[in-house]
Amino acid sequence: MRIDLAIGILLSIWLAACSTPSSPGPRGPDGTPAPKATLASEQRRLAELFRGTPVEFEMQRDGSLRITVPLTFAFDKGRFVVKPPLAKVLDLVARSQRSEASRFMVSAPTDPQSKALVLASERANSTRDYLVSRGILPTRFAASAASTGEEVVIVVADSAAH
Repeated sequence: MRIDLAIGILLSIWLAACSTPSSPGPRGPDGTPAPKATLASEQRRLAELFRGTPVEFEMQRDGSLRITVPLTFAFDKGRFVVKPPLAKVLDLVARSQRSEASRFMVSAPTDPQSKALVLASERANSTRDYLVSRGILPTRFAASAASTGEEVVIVVADSAAH
């Protein structure tokens, strides 16, 4: 319990230190906007930002980006309010995907040893709503669902491929 709390505090401090003000976007040498980032380049960028944390960014065979955040860093026990470590991940994903045509799928678990599927559904919806509040259109979500396991999972897919 103390280790989880210590890890959570350290992760929160580290994530807060990583925040940077947003810029108008990358520019090429001639001042024109740089080409749009692919999901693969976004995976590399996010994985580097979160190196040393339990947050994972993995490219899937279908070209989608799978993001996993351990439940202990996403929600408090019995609650569905997004915790700061998950919020930091969602803020960065929303910022990079706001103007893209990507689609999202969100799933979240209930608490371990609990069968409260309503809580899992509320957590998935809360995660989706957080992204919507950061500029991701609600129509870009294919589904929000309850899941098994102990991780919140966000899948980002290029809509041209799906």
